[in-house]
Amino acid sequence: MRSTSHSRALAVLTLCAFTFGTGEIMIAGLLPDIAASVEVSLSTAGLLMSVFAATVVVGGPVLSLLAGRVRRRRMVVALMLVFVAGNATAAASSSFALLAAGRIAAALAHAALLPVFFAVAADVAPPGRQGSAVARVSLGFSLAMIAGLPLGTALGHWLGWRAAFWAMAALAAVALALVAPIVPDTAAGGSGGRAAELRVLADRRVQTVIAVTALGAAGAFTAYTFVTPLLNEVAGFGSTAVTVLLLLFGVGGTVGGLAGGRLADRSVTGSIVAGMAALAVSLLGLGLLAGNRASATVFLLLFGAAYYAVIPAVNTRMIEVASDRARTLALTLQSSAFNLGIAVGGWFGGRVIDGGPGLRWTPVAGAVVAAVGLAVVAAAHRWSKTVAESPQSAATPAELGR
Repeated sequence: MRSTSHSRALAVLTLCAFTFGTGEIMIAGLLPDIAASVEVSLSTAGLLMSVFAATVVVGGPVLSLLAGRVRRRRMVVALMLVFVAGNATAAASSSFALLAAGRIAAALAHAALLPVFFAVAADVAPPGRQGSAVARVSLGFSLAMIAGLPLGTALGHWLGWRAAFWAMAALAAVALALVAPIVPDTAAGGSGGRAAELRVLADRRVQTVIAVTALGAAGAFTAYTFVTPLLNEVAGFGSTAVTVLLLLFGVGGTVGGLAGGRLADRSVTGSIVAGMAALAVSLLGLGLLAGNRASATVFLLLFGAAYYAVIPAVNTRMIEVASDRARTLALTLQSSAFNLGIAVGGWFGGRVIDGGPGLRWTPVAGAVVAAVGLAVVAAAHRWSKTVAESPQSAATPAELGR
C-alpha cells in the first residue's frame, strides 16, 4: 500500500515539474506570434525568456527566506495559484508590460516550489531510493522538452498563442488539486529561523554542489544554446532532421535522468563524477566530430543523457548535505545556480563564436567548463576524505557524503 502511495505521489510531483518546465520553455516556440501581437521586435519578445530566468535566480532565494515560517501546504497552494494567475495574466495581456508581469509571477512560483517538490519526493521515498525519487520528478523537465514544448507550440499556432497560456493555467490548476493533499503541512524552512538557514551557505559541501550545478549547466548550455545552427551549418542537417535530432536529445535526457537517479541511489558522488565526466567527453566529441553526421548524432544523444544524469545526482546531494537545516533555501539557491549557468553558458558560447574560434568550438568550450566542474567535485571529495581521516574530525560518513 505504501509503495502505491509513494508511486502516486511521485507521479503527481512529476506532473508538477512537467507543468513548470513547459511553462518556462513553451514561449520559445511562440515568440514570433507574440512579438507581432503586442507590437514589439523579436529581440524584445525574447526578453520574456530572460526575465523568467532572472526572476528565478534572484527571486527564488528571497521568497524562500520570506516564506520560511509558512506552512508548506499553504505555501504550495498559494504559489500554485500565483502560477495559474501568472499564466492567465499572460494569456489576457494586451501589452508587453502586462505579459512580462505574468511571466515574472509564474517565475516566482516556479523558483520557490520546485525545491519543495524535490524535497517532498525525497521524503516519501523508501530508504536508499532518494536518488531515483528525485530523478522521477526531474523526468518532468525532460518530458517538457520532448512533449510540452512541441505541444504548446502546436496549440499556439493552431488556436493562437494566448490559448497556449490558458492551457498552461488550466494544467496548473489540475496539478494544484492533485498535489495539495500529498504535501505535508509542516514549516517550509528549516529549524532555527532565518539565521540558521543562512548559516548553511557557509557549509563547504553546499557551496560545492551549487558550484557544480552552475558549471554543469554553463558547460551544457555553452553548446546547447547554439546546437541548432551547429547541426545546420557544421553537420549539414536540414531543418526537419534537426527537429528529429533535438527530440533524440530529449529522449537521451530522459534515459540519462533515470539512469543517473539509480546510480545516485548507490553513490551520489560517483553519479556526479560519472555524469560530469560523460558530459565533458560527449561535448568534446560533438565539437571535434561535428562535421560527421553519424558522429554528431551519437555524441548529441550522449550529451543529452550525460547532462540529465547530472541533475538528479546534484539535487540528491543537496538534499543529503542540507537536510534538517535549510534544505528548501539550499535547493532554491541550487535552482538559481542552474539558471545562472544557463545564462552564462549562452553568453560564453556567444563569445566563442564572436571571438574567433567559431561555431563548431562551442561544444569544446562547454567541455572545458564541464571539466572544471569535474575538478571541483574531485577536489571536494579529496577534502572530505582528509577531514574524515583527521583525528580531530567528529563528522560522520553520512555527513561527508557517500
